[in-house]
Amino acid sequence: MTRTPPKTHSENHSPEPLQISLITAAHPQRLDHLPDTSRSIEEVRRRLNRTGTAVEWIVVVDGPGADQGLVSQVKADRVHQLPIAQGVSAARNHGLAMSRGEWVFPVDADDMLDANGFESLATQAFDKDIVWVATNRLWLDDRSHTPRWINDIRRWRQFELEEEWTSPFPFHPNNMMVRRNAALAHFGWPGLGVNEDVGYCLLASAVGAGLSLPISTLLYRRWEGQTIRTKGYHEAKVHAFQTMEAVINARRLQAGLPPIKAPSPSPL
Repeated sequence: MTRTPPKTHSENHSPEPLQISLITAAHPQRLDHLPDTSRSIEEVRRRLNRTGTAVEWIVVVDGPGADQGLVSQVKADRVHQLPIAQGVSAARNHGLAMSRGEWVFPVDADDMLDANGFESLATQAFDKDIVWVATNRLWLDDRSHTPRWINDIRRWRQFELEEEWTSPFPFHPNNMMVRRNAALAHFGWPGLGVNEDVGYCLLASAVGAGLSLPISTLLYRRWEGQTIRTKGYHEAKVHAFQTMEAVINARRLQAGLPPIKAPSPSPL
């Protein structure tokens, strides 16, 4: 289907500075790369300071046992340590509740912001009906494209993402900036052990319209311990898709909308 490239923002006004909250859920035993994350965020802060854009960074450590020396190196606005491990979704949701920005964007504790791309994203003004904005990520080691690359601007109407749900997803699901109030309204990241990012995107897309933009905003680290490489991941993904389908269809039934069908999960 041919897509007409939409406007990313209104043309009848100058871009107004955004207020953005960055949310990092950090495993207490996996903080080695957090100082790199911190330095990349500081670079983004420096660049955006001249535009008047406020960047808030919240780090939520998921349980006790963190190396306090490493934690002390990060220049976060708030570091919150959970008393017990609760999982990445819960940690992010605690950070979401603490945030104060108009927009929220997740940054994992082993990744880095792409300063050029994030500055480009943060200095745009979006129409009031735009609830979410998806962007690209690059591999950290060689700056090459990651899978699910966005090549063209696309505007998504409300509900369109769930109604056209594909696997692989049309963009990386952990690269979405969402209006804070919209994210809170659907309770943030669902309590799933895998593919919680897909659920987060689908829930946000049901709140309102969105955009996918060919801008790189994040540098993604490769490592062998990633969840997608673990035994049983594909089976867990199947169950996660089934759960998301049930939740989405219960909400659609209440709204008088026809049910959707989850796709067959891709291997990754």
